[in-house]
Parts: sequence; C-alpha cells; structure tokens
Amino acid sequence: MKEINVGVIGFGTVGAGAVKLLSDNAGDIRRRAGGEIRIKRIADLDTATDRGIGFDLSDILTADAYELINDPDIQIIVET
Repeated sequence: MKEINVGVIGFGTVGAGAVKLLSDNAGDIRRRAGGEIRIKRIADLDTATDRGIGFDLSDILTADAYELINDPDIQIIVET
C-alpha cells in the first residue's frame, strides 16, 4: 500500500482539528484513498503550545513553512 505524505501549514484550531480528523479516520481514508495518510510535517510559528491532539508531534513540527513546500516527499500540502 502506498504512503501519501501530507504537510500542514498552520496549526491553530483548524489545523489541529484537521490533523486530529486525519488521525481519527485513518482507516476509512486508507480504504478510500488507496494509501496510508502520513502527516510528515506541520509548520506553525508557535511550535511550543500543546494542541491537545493526544500524541507527540514535536519531531515533525517546524516554524519554517518552506521546509514543507520544498520537501519532494510531501504530495499534499494543507494550508489552514
């Protein structure tokens, strides 16, 4: 099964909700999209605030959106 790498720019209320939605519905999305959705990077100016997602994101958070934009492994960028 292929992996679909996603980058999220903006991690406030909407961005955190989108990441939680993708995580909570991973099984349905995998069946419909034909691949595993993987949040590869998240860009937000505030990388310190806990967004209440329920899992550790510190290794994929960055304050530099260009890290996502210039990453050839990211197929989809969601701007929130």
